[in-house]
Amino acid sequence: MMQTLYKLLLVDDEDEVRGRISSLIDQNSGFVVVGKAGNGHDAYELVEELKPDVVLTDIKMPFIDGIELARMLKRDFPTVKVAFISGYDEFKYAQEAIKLNVVSYLMKPLTSQDINSFLQSLKLKLDDEYSRKFNDDVALKNYKDSLPLLIDHTISSVLISKDQTKDNLQRLKQYGLDTEKGKYLSCLLEIDSSKSIDELMSLEKIKVLLSELFQSYYKDYQFKYFLSIQNGILMIIKEHDQPLVKTVDGFLYELVQTADQYMDIRVRIGISNLFFEFDQLQKSYQEAKEAIRYGKFLNTGRIVYINEVEHKQTERIAFDLEEIKSIENTIKFGTTQEIHILLEHKKMEIKHHEKMISSDFFLIGLANLMIDFAQSINIDLSTVVKENLLQKLLSFSTLDEIFDWTEHVLLELRGILIQSSLSRTERILDEVIKYVEQNFADPYLSLNMVCDQFDISISYLSMLLKKEKNVTFNKYVIEVRMEHAKNLLKQSPLKIVDVANQCGYNEVYYFSHSFKKYTGYSPKQYREAIHV
Repeated sequence: MMQTLYKLLLVDDEDEVRGRISSLIDQNSGFVVVGKAGNGHDAYELVEELKPDVVLTDIKMPFIDGIELARMLKRDFPTVKVAFISGYDEFKYAQEAIKLNVVSYLMKPLTSQDINSFLQSLKLKLDDEYSRKFNDDVALKNYKDSLPLLIDHTISSVLISKDQTKDNLQRLKQYGLDTEKGKYLSCLLEIDSSKSIDELMSLEKIKVLLSELFQSYYKDYQFKYFLSIQNGILMIIKEHDQPLVKTVDGFLYELVQTADQYMDIRVRIGISNLFFEFDQLQKSYQEAKEAIRYGKFLNTGRIVYINEVEHKQTERIAFDLEEIKSIENTIKFGTTQEIHILLEHKKMEIKHHEKMISSDFFLIGLANLMIDFAQSINIDLSTVVKENLLQKLLSFSTLDEIFDWTEHVLLELRGILIQSSLSRTERILDEVIKYVEQNFADPYLSLNMVCDQFDISISYLSMLLKKEKNVTFNKYVIEVRMEHAKNLLKQSPLKIVDVANQCGYNEVYYFSHSFKKYTGYSPKQYREAIHV
């Protein structure tokens, strides 16, 4: 029932202003002044005590001003409406009023018309809010409008909760859903995630279209329920006047073909066993999920019945040690084509296997393969795979998707390995070059000395120099020494024997021989030619 009077609290630091405003309020305005305060602090305490509907407050006040009071009320009493009265027509106050959702901004001095016009407008707004909150007809309509969401939420709880099934079923009955005994079937429709669905809204639109298509097939059934899940739709059907499984198969086949041909959407459907009590829904849902998972590893159609696959003998297939070693070596040293062929061979082995493959066991083995390879090359797998590895593998709809993604991850790891190797090569070579440039004056500088310094093999350093600089170690040292000798001969008056010593030569004659071989001149001739 709508209340007759709204409660108003007046706040101003001048008694005269508070009294005048109170006297200006028409007795038929729909408002009653329940309290007055001279500052924001007292006003806040009165709001706690009197619980007014509206606070009409001055802005400039001692202790707590009107702006701060409005901010506190918005935080602690969000249903209380606030209006400002002020003698200051300042833009910053208007800005603050907008931010704080203030319902009005009145300028002093206030007239009777100002006050009552404001209260009349505010009353209409409060009446509308009150009506929407407490009107029985509106509340009933809102409840009925919310029923689909309430049912969806409760069905979702039934699917995942083990402890509240009885309570949830009772709620479904209260919501008007028929959960009496009968023959039920769960059909889980999964949309192929390999298709390029650009936006979440596009996926939801596809779900709606598929649901409408399904609705049209089962329009004569009294009970049919559809629940949107992460990557598809759960459909629950109750037998009508014909055997349920027989009629479902034809409809589902037509749905798959229609989605494929006219919507360019690939779907896979898992179908549970019949169940007779609605409290078996969770078990039925898991059966439908399991049917889809089996379908990934079988040469089945896109409609998989759990009762056709659950009793088949399964075989645990994984990568044996020899295969793992072969794959790791191929990834490290083979071509991308060789990696692809190796994984493709394993995929075809699974697809054409005589017995049904244990999907969980295989996917765990595949996950371990990636983990072990990443560890063998000292790379953190999380740099490539950001999500939970096993959950990611379980999310794929087909064996092709699983192997395509696995190949992508392994090639990413290989790329990091190659880049890491190149970086290490560059770093080692830079350090060797720097070391030679700093120590070429040492006559005992040798390949062995440098390799010992950097803890690398002679063959590895020789290979690096040949590959990166196309030179042997000895020739590189001679080149560094000769270039330094040329600079000394150009820029210093040092004797040739001293130049030889500074360039790592104990024998001046051997230095002269090496210098002439490198430049075509003896040290003396080179100096004379430079200074001519």
